[in-house]
Amino acid sequence: MSVKLKAFLGAASSAALFAPAAIAQDTCDDCEAPALRSYISVDQVHTGDLWSEMDVVAVGTVDTASASATTTGNSANGLLASGNLDYDTIQQMDGDATAETSIIGDDVTGAAVTVSTAYGNASNAGTMIGNSYAQSQQTMNGDTDARAEIELLGAGSVASASTAIANVAATSGAFGDNMAFQTQTSNGSVTAATDADFSRVETLVAIATTAAGNSVTSTGSTTTSVQGAVQTTSDSETIQAVSDVYAGFANDAVVTTTSSGNSYVLQNEWGFTSLGREGSELYQGNSSEIDAQSYVTLDDWTGTAAVSAYGVGNSAVVGNIGSDTQLHAIQSNFAAVGSQASFSGESMTGGVATLNATAIGNAATATLCITCGEAALSGTVSQFNSGTVYATGTMAVPTGGAVIGTASAIGNSATFQTGSASSGTGGD
Repeated sequence: MSVKLKAFLGAASSAALFAPAAIAQDTCDDCEAPALRSYISVDQVHTGDLWSEMDVVAVGTVDTASASATTTGNSANGLLASGNLDYDTIQQMDGDATAETSIIGDDVTGAAVTVSTAYGNASNAGTMIGNSYAQSQQTMNGDTDARAEIELLGAGSVASASTAIANVAATSGAFGDNMAFQTQTSNGSVTAATDADFSRVETLVAIATTAAGNSVTSTGSTTTSVQGAVQTTSDSETIQAVSDVYAGFANDAVVTTTSSGNSYVLQNEWGFTSLGREGSELYQGNSSEIDAQSYVTLDDWTGTAAVSAYGVGNSAVVGNIGSDTQLHAIQSNFAAVGSQASFSGESMTGGVATLNATAIGNAATATLCITCGEAALSGTVSQFNSGTVYATGTMAVPTGGAVIGTASAIGNSATFQTGSASSGTGGD
C-alpha cells in the first residue's frame, strides 16, 4: 500500500470507521478471499499527440450504420475476480488526445450510432471478493477532444455519445474493503461536440455529449468503502460540451449535454461508506471555464422532446443503502460556469417539450436509504465560489402540447438526505 494511501486511511482503522454493514443484504456461499495478495504498479508517460477517426459514408439505403473512435493517452487496469489487491499507478500525458466519428449519407433504415471517446489518462482497479487498496496519480497536460457528426436524409433511430475527459478513474469491489485515493490534475482544455442533421428519424433520437476535466466513479456491494481525492483544473482553459441537433421530423428526442470541472461519484450498498474523511477531506478545485450548450430544432415532432444543458464546477456525490454514510469535502470554484439550452419546433399531435438549463459552482450530495436498515448519515462540506454562474434557456413552440422550461443558476449547493427525510440542504 502506498504512503499517501496509508496516510489517508490512517484514521480509518478505528472500530467505528470499519464497523460492519448494518444489514448484509447480499449473500455469497464462497466469499473468503485467497490469502495471496496481488501487487500491481504501473508508471506511464506519453509525450506525443494521439488521434483516432472513423468516417462512414452510407450511399443509398443501408440497414444499419455505426462509427466508433477511441483515444486514450495512458490506460491501466488492475481487475481481479477474487483476492486482495494493492494497486498503484502514475500516469502523465503531455500530448493532445482527439477522437472523431462521422456518418454521412442517405438512408439508414435501422440504427445510426456514433461513439467518440477521448481520455488523457484512464485507470480502473478492483476486486470482487477481497480487499482493494488503490491509488492513482494522473496528470493531463494536453487538450482532450471528442467529436461526432451525423448527416442523413433518414434513419430508423439515432444514438450518439461523445465523451471527452482529461483524467478518468474507476474502482469497484464486493465482499471486502474498497479503499482508494486519487490525485488528478487537468492542465489542458477539454471539448466534446455533437453535430447532427436529419430530414427524418422514425423512432428515437438520443444524443449525449459530455466534457470533464477530472472524473472518478466507484461502485461497491457488501463492502466497506473509504475514498478520497485531490482534483484540480487549470486556469486559462475551457471545458466545453456542445450539442447541435436538427431534424425535419422526429418521434422522440432526448439531448443531454454535460460539462464539469471535477466530479466524484461513490455508490455503495450494505457497508460503511465515506467519501473523504474528517481531517482529510475530498478536495476539488476548479479554475477552468465550464460551458454546456444544447441547441435543438425539430420542425415537426411527436411524442416527447427533452433537452438539457448542465454545467458544474465541482461535484461530489455519495450514495449508500443500509449502512452508515459520510461525506467530507472541500470545494472551490474560481471560474465561470454556464449552461445554455434552446429548443424550437412544432408538434401537430400535441407532443411534449421540456427544456432544462442548470449551472452550479459547487455541488455536494449525500443520500442514504435508511428504510433498508438502521444507519446514520453525517459529514462536513466547505464550499467557496467566486466564478460567475449563469443559466439561460429559450423555447419557441408555435403548436404543441405541454411546453416546460426551467433555468437554474446556483453558487453552492449541499444536500444530505435520507430515504425518509432530508437532514439538511443549503445553497446560495
